Amino acid sequence: MKRRGKITIWTIVIVAIVVIVGIIFFPMQSSPTTSETSGLPSIYLEYEVKSDGVGDSIEVVGNITAEIESVIPKVSGEIVEVYVEKGDEVEEGQILAKIDDLDYQIAYLNALNDYESSTNVGERMKEVKRLQLEKAKKNLEETEIKSPVSGIVNTVNISKGDMVGTTSAVLTIVDNSTIKVETAVDEIDFPLINEGMDATIRIDPLNLEEPGVITWVSPTTQTDMGVVVIPIEIEFTQDNPQNLLIPGMTADVEIVTLKLENTVAVPKDAIHEGVDGAKIVYKKTAEGGMEPVQVQTGKETDSMVEITAGLKAGDKVLILPSQEEAQRIMQNYGIPMGVPVAPGAVPQGPGGGGF
Repeated sequence: MKRRGKITIWTIVIVAIVVIVGIIFFPMQSSPTTSETSGLPSIYLEYEVKSDGVGDSIEVVGNITAEIESVIPKVSGEIVEVYVEKGDEVEEGQILAKIDDLDYQIAYLNALNDYESSTNVGERMKEVKRLQLEKAKKNLEETEIKSPVSGIVNTVNISKGDMVGTTSAVLTIVDNSTIKVETAVDEIDFPLINEGMDATIRIDPLNLEEPGVITWVSPTTQTDMGVVVIPIEIEFTQDNPQNLLIPGMTADVEIVTLKLENTVAVPKDAIHEGVDGAKIVYKKTAEGGMEPVQVQTGKETDSMVEITAGLKAGDKVLILPSQEEAQRIMQNYGIPMGVPVAPGAVPQGPGGGGF
């Protein structure tokens, strides 16, 4: 982003255009800005100052990721029921499948009987019987295969009648609480990024737009196709919105890098730098002319500048044409280049008015 320098030859030329056009075409008129009143196209833009605030953002593309929990049985046996299918939403602790528990019921009843009949044994043996009972009870409970997390069933690797052990996953669950976007920002934008910043996440195929927040910024860089980037992670403000998100999906992310509410701002092109370094805008007067007004500036975006003093909502500032537009006007209307005008000169119409 380039700041405007001090008044240059182009500023002089542009002001010269305003002066010449004001003298030649509008000797008896005040502030016409359209070809309907003068036959000449507008040579400046008029901007009404508002207090809507200032905002800026950067956009990146990332991928949806999440932790996937493997569900491994704690006891072995035959599967007698499978209660879920791929894509089902489940809650933590929900029963997903059932292992035949007949042998485990028998083991539990035997352990219970042994414990209850151990009144005449020593304390050490009684404690052993108690632990055996707890183990048998736990094994019986483990015949119900439960979800370790709330989420979406990702895979189902078992069917009714299958024999399962205690070493292989029978299901996998996408952990809803870990759904996030992994992406990266260019090193140029790195100074603008901080943990806690708000973001908007869009998944176009789902027509989904959800709020998020940056939860991690990498302390190291990576190189992506020759470009230095910094990895970041963005979490959704709610777990897996509408349960539609699948790891691997592409997400467009808009990161809010600046948000100032109830702030006065003007386009960057309205700001000029005086010979003393002061920031100047050309404010439209009640008579239709314009006057230089010194302002104090604050935060900037690519196109707007915060005004902290010197202007208020409702004021109108004039934006002089770009170099290209000035050249076009000179060519179209035969205005010579390089007309000498004192630096800082302000065009004045009849009676100190406008053009």
